[in-house]
This record gives sequence, C-alpha cells and structure tokens, in this order.
Amino acid sequence: MSTSRRQLLALGAMAAFPGLSLGQVRETYPSRPLRLVVPVPPGGPADLAARAIAERLREELGQPVVVDNRAGAAGTLGSSLALQAPSDGYTLLLSLPSAQITAPLLFAKPPFDGAKDFTAIGQFLRTTAVLLVNKSVPVSNFQGLVNHVKARPGQLNYSSTGIGSNPHLMMELVKQTTGMHIVHIPYKGGAPMLQAAIANEVQVLFGELSTAMPWIQAGQLKPLGIVSRKRSALLPDVPSLVEEQVIDAPADFWMGLAGPPRMPADRVQQLNQALAKAVEHPEMKQFFAKTATEAAFTTPESFAALWQAEQSRWENLINTRKIRVE
Repeated sequence: MSTSRRQLLALGAMAAFPGLSLGQVRETYPSRPLRLVVPVPPGGPADLAARAIAERLREELGQPVVVDNRAGAAGTLGSSLALQAPSDGYTLLLSLPSAQITAPLLFAKPPFDGAKDFTAIGQFLRTTAVLLVNKSVPVSNFQGLVNHVKARPGQLNYSSTGIGSNPHLMMELVKQTTGMHIVHIPYKGGAPMLQAAIANEVQVLFGELSTAMPWIQAGQLKPLGIVSRKRSALLPDVPSLVEEQVIDAPADFWMGLAGPPRMPADRVQQLNQALAKAVEHPEMKQFFAKTATEAAFTTPESFAALWQAEQSRWENLINTRKIRVE
C-alpha cells in the first residue's frame, strides 16, 4: 500500500473516530523488521535454534527477524542489551537459563534480575542433558561412578562451558547431593568441552543429548543418566537422575523469547500466538527431530513462572557452593 493511500485511510479513520491520534491510526505491529538478540556466539546449538525460530516467526509476522549475536560476560552482555531496548516489541531476546537466570547470580552486583526484569513471551524448546563418562572409566551406571570417584577423591576431572554454565551448575548439584569430589575444568564452548572428554583430558561431563549422541553411538562416551523427569526415547535404557532420586526435579535446558520490561500486552500476545504457530511448522518439527530437541510451547505466564522456579533453585546452589565470577 502506498504512503498516500495509508494517509488517506488514516485521515478517514480520524474523521470517523475523533479521539484517535494519527500515530494510533497508523500503528500496525509489526510494521518493520524485528531484532532477536542472541547472547551467545554464532554456530552453537542455541544460535542455530534462534535462527530456525526467527525464520518461522518471519513467516508468521510478515517481517524479517534479524538475529543479532551479542556474546560476552557469561551471556549478560546480550541480555542487558535487550533489557535496555525500547519496549515496543521490536527487540526480542533469546531467553536462555544461563544467560538470563543464573549468570547474574554469579556477580557480587548482579546486572539485572533475570526472573523479574524481562517481559516473558513464551518458551519454545526443551532438551535434556546427559551425564557422560569417558569410555576408559570402568563404570556402567551412576552409583558405580559415585563409588569410583569416592575411592579416588580429586583424581577425576569434569568439563563445562565456563563458570556458572549449565554443565557446571548441574555437576555441582550432583556433587552436593552425593559428596563426590571431582575437579572442575572450564572450557570455552560446548565443542571443546566435549572434545576434552573424548580425549580423556577430563573423565566426566554433562553434555547436551543432541551433540553427544554421535559419540555415544561410537562408544567414545558412556551415558549414565539424563536430567529430565522421564527417560529419553533416544536412550531408553539410561535412567533419569530424577528417577534415581539423585536430583529432586528435572533440570532440562530450555529456550524461549523474552523482551524488555513493560511491553504492551497486545504485542506480547501477538508474539506468543506467532510462536505457537512457529513451533508447529513442518520445518521447525524437522529441526527438533534433527537436533534431538523437542517443542515446548508455553504461555507468557507459564514461562515467567519457570523463570522464578529456576532462579530460586540455582540461587540456592550458587550461594551454598560459593560459585562466583570475578
């Protein structure tokens, strides 16, 4: 529609409804491209999921959704950038448990409150982590690992993607529960973390099921437990750590969309509805199947409740274990 045509329609609407301003009449959402801030580097699983959902949202919203990778400061750099953006619905954040919820808790002066300061739009993905050991570790189940480590305190290492990352916190939770003494060695990224375990530089780790499956199938890594409430169809013989009563609740990795504070309710609802349709798109279903992830759509209210529950759980662990970044 031409600019002059829009102006004529706007003026006609103002004549019919004198209380409307020109800005109100003109405003349709979205009328220009949206930006999706992704608080991790390009190329990893979260970035790939962000790009997949951005393409589906483009189709649903009729506007491009431009992915803007802003990694740094344990994910708080990108999250802070989105937090400070205008609350008009044109800047969104890929909501990740580490970058938004747990990373701020690692700082003496948190840059923001991840459970309260953002607008929840909706969750769209869930995947599980799996406890893995190098093939050389002579154990076949979780209790065997506990016994093996306790007989060799401090002699085994575990890898993570950094202090305060999900693999780090998950292992610290297990260590707190079992009393195991395993040495933490952080790496810069999921691929180096996984390679270290394959090369036996470390012996234990929590890895994402999607990236670990090839190495499990090749016999390089042995799975001992997953962090979901129920077993995975990909590893039906591997028990859940909830089932084994190692952890009291699931610790699945999730992704969703968030926005700056005080976003208009009608735009939040429009984005949530677009997200609901996006996760049902055949190409998005193919993405879930290919990456060993699953659709996990929620309402804004349910997503906000998840933030609160996650923050409470991990804040207690971080404080108890005295986990901090400089």
